[in-house]
Amino acid sequence: MRHPSLAPQVLLYLLTLLSLGACESMARPATIGAGARVVNTMSNATIVHASFNGQGMGGGGGEECCVSVPEKWQPGMMATIEWTKDPSPDTNPGGINPPRYNPDGTTTPEVIKWYAIHKANYTQHSITIPVPPYQEVGALVLVFLPCDKVYPLIDTKELGRVLGNLRGREDRYPEIIHRLGASATCQP
Repeated sequence: MRHPSLAPQVLLYLLTLLSLGACESMARPATIGAGARVVNTMSNATIVHASFNGQGMGGGGGEECCVSVPEKWQPGMMATIEWTKDPSPDTNPGGINPPRYNPDGTTTPEVIKWYAIHKANYTQHSITIPVPPYQEVGALVLVFLPCDKVYPLIDTKELGRVLGNLRGREDRYPEIIHRLGASATCQP
C-alpha cells in the first residue's frame, strides 16, 4: 500500500535536485589573478588606456596587478577589449607641437589648452574576439598590432614564444608582429 504523504516529499526532493543542477550549470568558472600589461607595436600611435572584459589596465607598458582570467581555457571563450588610442602622440592636429612649460616646471594656460585639444583627438575602440587557447596562465598581455588589431597573450609558453629573446627596442616590435603572423601594414 502506498503512503500518500511521501509523494509530495519525493516531488520536493526531485525539484530541489533539479534546481541545484541548474545553479551548478550557471556557476561562473574559477578565475585566477594575473599581471596585466599592454604591448603597443604601432609606431605612430599610443595606447592611453585598455580594458579586458571590463577590467582596466594602463597603456604605458608596465605590468600592473591584477586582472582575473578564467583558470582554465574553454572553447568558445570570448573577450571584449576596449581601448583609448592617441593617434598623434606629441602633436596636435595640423602638426602643432606642445608649448613649453614655465621655467619652474609649472603649467602655462597655453599648455592646458594644447592638452585639451590633444585629448579631444583620442579615439575609442572596442572589439570582441575569441580568446586564444591557453594551458597555464602566465599573465595577460594585450598586444596592439597595426590596423587596430589586438592579440591577447595569456599562456605561459605563448608569452615566451612571442615576447622571449627579443633584441633592441627598435627591432622588437616588427619581430612581435612577425611572431604573431600579423601584417605590419593595413590591407585594404
